[in-house]
Amino acid sequence: MSKFMQDKELGQYRDLVKPMGYFEEGFNWKTAIGTMFVAMIMLPASMYMHLMIGEVSLAPAAQWVTVILFLEMAKRARTFLKPAEIFILQSMIMIFIGLSPIEGFFWRQYIVQSDAARSFGLAGSFPDWFAPVSQEVLDTRSFFHTAWVVPLLLLFVTMVVGRVDSLILGYGLFRVASDIEKLPFPMAPIAAMGVLAICENATGKEGWRWRCFSLASAIGMAFGLVYIAIPTITGTFLAEPFQILPIPWLDTTQDTEGWLPAVPTGLSFDLSNFFAGMAFPFYAVVGSFVGLIITIILNPYLHDWGILTTWTPGMRTVDTMFANNIDFYLSFGIGISIAVAVIGIYQTIASYKYKSADQGLDKAARQAKAAAIVQYGVARGDIRTITVIGFYLLLSAGYIVLAGYLLDWNFQDSYILPIFIFFALVYVPLLSYVTARLEGVAGQVIALPMVKEVSFILSGYKGVDIWLLPLPFYNNYGTDVVGYRVAELVGCSFRSIWKMTAITLPLVFVFSLIYGEFIWGLAPIPSVQYPYAQELWDLHARNQLLVWSSTSAGYSPFMDAIHWEYIVAGAGAGILVYMGLGAFGLPVLLLYGTVKGLGQTMPQFVVTQMAGALFGRFVMEKRFGTQVWRQYALVLFAGFNCGAGLVMMFATGVRFLASSVFQLPY
Repeated sequence: MSKFMQDKELGQYRDLVKPMGYFEEGFNWKTAIGTMFVAMIMLPASMYMHLMIGEVSLAPAAQWVTVILFLEMAKRARTFLKPAEIFILQSMIMIFIGLSPIEGFFWRQYIVQSDAARSFGLAGSFPDWFAPVSQEVLDTRSFFHTAWVVPLLLLFVTMVVGRVDSLILGYGLFRVASDIEKLPFPMAPIAAMGVLAICENATGKEGWRWRCFSLASAIGMAFGLVYIAIPTITGTFLAEPFQILPIPWLDTTQDTEGWLPAVPTGLSFDLSNFFAGMAFPFYAVVGSFVGLIITIILNPYLHDWGILTTWTPGMRTVDTMFANNIDFYLSFGIGISIAVAVIGIYQTIASYKYKSADQGLDKAARQAKAAAIVQYGVARGDIRTITVIGFYLLLSAGYIVLAGYLLDWNFQDSYILPIFIFFALVYVPLLSYVTARLEGVAGQVIALPMVKEVSFILSGYKGVDIWLLPLPFYNNYGTDVVGYRVAELVGCSFRSIWKMTAITLPLVFVFSLIYGEFIWGLAPIPSVQYPYAQELWDLHARNQLLVWSSTSAGYSPFMDAIHWEYIVAGAGAGILVYMGLGAFGLPVLLLYGTVKGLGQTMPQFVVTQMAGALFGRFVMEKRFGTQVWRQYALVLFAGFNCGAGLVMMFATGVRFLASSVFQLPY
């Protein structure tokens, strides 16, 4: 067995949860009621908080709030929730929050009229099927306008088909990585442990998991009151919300620029990052922090050497990050991504040395085991391989036809059509398979940098619309295999996942549209009422439009930001750091974290996560022991998110109710 496969910390996660050995239907009348509850209550809260505090811990909070509430209702109905039902509830919530389409339209209405679009010369160049560009239409702040009909219809079709495509190919990859290659999926128990903690209480067994969950929930509620509820409620009555703790972080870049020039600094007070640091693998967090320290030391020297020239004193975190990105980190980050991809491919090849449990069995034993697997698959809800391949090819062909229609079949004598075919038949399946193996071995995701960008630039196509096509050819379906592994661990039939998806997607679209209309009407997005969006959307817009400008007919600042010497330096630095640390036999996750951290990262979140990791490692782990603390930390993280989510839901309800009343004409 390779040294990679013997990583001690990964081994601790592999053994936390064992498969149930049986499968149950998780989508039934209980979870159907849960679907409506999430659609009417949790979805608007998540949409509002996404704009206010960002993505951090939002999905886990919504998951555990819903599960806990339904658990209590089930108790009073003298029944309980099975692990499969809890898993389906959680998966359904992830669809509602992760696929909420109108949140994307908030972003579209902003980017087409943003200062960044004007500065890059792209204002007015966005097609009508992406978003209306008329200022008169945008000023109405309403999706119920004829100009939004085509974008909304296109979004619904691509959302449904894209999700089905993801589930089908993800399932096929799971069959290969789990059933055939017998990979352990060390990160899947993180999600399964939370489900089992809830099941202890659901069956009346008040074990340690439930006590930990309840304690952390109380902490989450107390924190949520200060961090979430007060700004949300006061934003209804005041021109600017009152914040006890700064959202999304405390920015100290201007205070430290005298001795740390061109270095963004600050601190996030979101306690969910602290709990995340305790729950995540220790060396993964340490690696990210080490990479951050290296960049903090490196940036002042890069400034003195005349490399980080765009940065000027007085810039805050967002401006500093963008300036450094143009001067150095866009190119250096591409090199780092190349290094990570090379490392991932190497580890995937090395993992083939991992010995299957079937080795050493005689022919009769292998045949008996194969027969048992067939019966196991029938109960699990498997589908035939030819169905998986056929679905993927059919949907890929449909996407290519849709792309041609949106471009009016005018490919400008470019190579964009062959590129679409290459992505559909070669790139996506290969990348997804490599990621599936890497997820199965080490819980890591591989990403090949700038493949889409380079392909579009070299294709010869001119125009921003090529970046806006609703194509999934750049998706990495290998990440979906973990969800199927979690379902297997908690005993949930795969048929339940597919039925839940078919029912949920139309509801996601309809309710997102209704609540999106209401939220947009409360205040412009972004604005002071939505501090996260106001703080970070400008940075995201500038970074994205910098890339999109590469296919414009005129001057492109993106091409000036690409420096091949920095790309080579980034790739070399990443590989050398990996080899240097690996020579000392350090953990795999530390190597990955450090290499990834060499690129420009948001320091505020990493610092808080590191504090949590140190507290868990040197205080709690010494008290409870390594294996026990691993289990405690996962449950505490889930419980904290539940408590904070309850407060989030209450505060959002008050905000919506007050705004509705105060906006009445009488």
